[in-house]
Amino acid sequence: MKCKWYESHHCQSCALLNDTYQASLVKKENDLRSLFKGLELNLQEIVDCEPVEASRGKAKLAVSGNENTIEFGFYDSQLNFKTLEECPLHMVGINELLVDLKTRLKKYNIIPYNLHTKKGELKYLIISKSLENQEILVRFVVRSKESLDRLKKLAQEWIMTSLEVKVVSLNIQPEHKAILEGEEEIILTPAASINCQMGDVHLSLGARSFFQVTPSVSLRLYQSVRQVLSDNNIHSFLDLYCGVGAFSFFAAQTCQRVLGVEISKEAIEAAKLAVAKNKILKSIEFQSLDVDKFLLTQTETFDAILVNPPRRGLNESIISRLLELRPKMIIYSSCQALTLSRDVKMLEAHYSINKTQIFDMFPFTDHYETLMILVRKE
Repeated sequence: MKCKWYESHHCQSCALLNDTYQASLVKKENDLRSLFKGLELNLQEIVDCEPVEASRGKAKLAVSGNENTIEFGFYDSQLNFKTLEECPLHMVGINELLVDLKTRLKKYNIIPYNLHTKKGELKYLIISKSLENQEILVRFVVRSKESLDRLKKLAQEWIMTSLEVKVVSLNIQPEHKAILEGEEEIILTPAASINCQMGDVHLSLGARSFFQVTPSVSLRLYQSVRQVLSDNNIHSFLDLYCGVGAFSFFAAQTCQRVLGVEISKEAIEAAKLAVAKNKILKSIEFQSLDVDKFLLTQTETFDAILVNPPRRGLNESIISRLLELRPKMIIYSSCQALTLSRDVKMLEAHYSINKTQIFDMFPFTDHYETLMILVRKE
């Protein structure tokens, strides 16, 4: 992948761009092996992200400038702003949207936040785009509600003149800290979620919903889990940290009983909305609960439990409850191999690694998604 920003040392986020793509995959495989030294991984062929260009369906950009000039980019480690508006990873339509948006922001006098003077309003811009449906969700992260009425007008005009922009929201982040978003979200459009088609599964994606950033690789991840469940005659499936329910919906195509648990109420609302779209006749249920609290009172047994935790991984109480519930299979999807290796070492006395696969969700970076299948020892 050619990137003028990397070649000019303007942006080094894709730290492996000096390597060939295949060499970058080998580095990721070697990194995973080193973390699990002494354990048999039964490592499968890496699921790649070719073509890499235009593969990423999400953009998170800082905003800088003044009433006359607006720039999108990022802050470096010294808090210097760097413009970056044409990332080659962004899905087609995202970079083009930025050009259009500048004109709209100026028209409605939306002033960028100045990190050094602590004045201005617009701090960040978060854009999500669905692959098949080509629908776009835009979130404005602002300091206060000062620009709320003007952004409402901008949003209404935007969805009337754009074929792709369907959802626009306002996120209030009043603190002068390196925090991407705040607690309050205000939807500015009639629609609150975009449609996201993943193969033969319909998903709904809301403003605060977690979703994998590379749709083409995500689809193969979900399909792989479905195949594992089918091959092993798994009838009941518990999906912890389920987000908008992607794993759950793919599991429902082969399992008789599916339960998804997620702390985000918005994500669960989106998952419930998608149930009707998928016309699922089997038993599928979603609950908005903290995973720790859910497991404390959980007595129902499941053939397989999938965990897809944040980068920090699982805590000891969750691992203890998994061992007490004794599912035939634990499926672990992780974006942080270091915490994955820590957690698996606490499970290995009772579970053996059946197979492991890397999904290159973050091409040309040091990061990757790992899917590990753990089977209970008899």
